Amino acid sequence: MQKQKNNYFIVTAPGFENICAGELVALGIQPTATIHGGIKFAGGLQELYLANLWLRSAARILVRFGDVAARDFPGLFQRLSRLPWGRFIKPGTAYEIRVTSRASRLTHTGRIAEVCEAAISKVLGGKNGETGPVQKVFLRMDDNRCQVSIDSSGEHLHRRGYRQARVAAPLRETLAAGCLLACHYDGSLPLLDMMTGSGTFAIEAALIALHKAPGKDRDFAFMNWPKYRPGLWQQLLIEAQRKEKSVISAPILAVDNNPKAIAVARKNLENAGLDRLIQLSCGNMQQLLPQSPQGLMICNPPYGERLGKNASLKALYHDLGRVYGTTFATWQGAIICPESELIKTTGVSFSPALRFLNGGIKVALLEKVLT
Repeated sequence: MQKQKNNYFIVTAPGFENICAGELVALGIQPTATIHGGIKFAGGLQELYLANLWLRSAARILVRFGDVAARDFPGLFQRLSRLPWGRFIKPGTAYEIRVTSRASRLTHTGRIAEVCEAAISKVLGGKNGETGPVQKVFLRMDDNRCQVSIDSSGEHLHRRGYRQARVAAPLRETLAAGCLLACHYDGSLPLLDMMTGSGTFAIEAALIALHKAPGKDRDFAFMNWPKYRPGLWQQLLIEAQRKEKSVISAPILAVDNNPKAIAVARKNLENAGLDRLIQLSCGNMQQLLPQSPQGLMICNPPYGERLGKNASLKALYHDLGRVYGTTFATWQGAIICPESELIKTTGVSFSPALRFLNGGIKVALLEKVLT
């Protein structure tokens, strides 16, 4: 008997599509297409579970559930009523319908959501539930066609569960992991984050170095589906546990000059069970010295939309240039900041590896050009 295959879509932050596609291939799953903001692939429940368990740079994973033509609301209701909603939503389960519409006759997103809810209620034989985990349903109207997607992830995949303490302007876990993967970090060389903040770079680096699945300690929306296979999930968790390493082969150092940030990072390291594996210290980047001839230095320094008019930031980036270009001259270096004139004040040549948005600001992962 041939296994049923579904069409899936991995949502990524724009700019990280190729990084995430590479992760998928490493899992033995071939993408069917890579487009702006995501990757398409096909497979069964095992492929879906694996992707949620292992992908470090993905935001969420959707099941492409249906695609129907709709030029009026009665027609939309009829076609949505024919979809097998019972595969993904149990009667009495709470669900939330999110709608976007463009280039279509049906533009009232609230009314579209009401029609979809009526169709689901008809199929399941009951109204929208009010308790329990909420199943997200996404409708996208485009050119008089309605694409229906079911969320398999639940909470955003950047929520690994360890970052309960925060500092201002933290970098999402998925973005930090994607940047590390873009730098080809695999744990074989030392890593230094000299502006560690919440400790996200250090923690994500440790998860990579230990080959630890980022989703192993959290729940997912697919666990509430009628055809959830807990035995398969447990099998994948056991296999993931077997692949884990117990020690980090090269040091991971997290440094910050703010004692409050160090306290926050320490709490997050403890939550992740990594406090004994990562070297955390309070100090100034200007006083750092390399303990080995090679490694990766990475940081997400302060920046704003008007960097060039901030004298203190100019001084900071000047010091960054000395640390990157002189003190750690033989190290691979990467920095997240806007591609602006200010980066030239470092006096170091950088090349963009990724371009993306962080906190609504256009930034790049800039890699130091080694001479």
